Amino acid sequence: MKKKTGIYLIIGIIGIALALIAKFLLQDCLSDSQSGAMIGIGAGLFGYGIAKWCVGLWGAKNPDLMKINEIEEKDERNQLIRSKAQAISGEILHWLLMAGAWVCIFFDAPLWIVLTLVGAFLLKTILDFILMAYYQHKM
Repeated sequence: MKKKTGIYLIIGIIGIALALIAKFLLQDCLSDSQSGAMIGIGAGLFGYGIAKWCVGLWGAKNPDLMKINEIEEKDERNQLIRSKAQAISGEILHWLLMAGAWVCIFFDAPLWIVLTLVGAFLLKTILDFILMAYYQHKM
């Protein structure tokens, strides 16, 4: 367990180092978007690494609670609840994309914004059909 938590700590340190390097050392070499992307990736790695490291430390101190949590995570009922929640949130976002396209049309936004929103809507619809066919064939 210590080896696994150590890896997460290293990921966190690499993330903060990447963000600091982008901000201070490579500031003149990179464009604003490139340095912003590096800072964002570094901040994401830092947050992920430190959070997983803290959970690993907590799990080492509370192994019985970690075992209960792992059992609940793998429980079929909880997996079904999680899948249903993801499906409903995906459906809501699907229709919000279309609503956003209509709002953009109403406010005379550039055509590329409207087409991007409609394209994302169509991509989600196509993926829904492909995945439905896949799971119908699989199950």
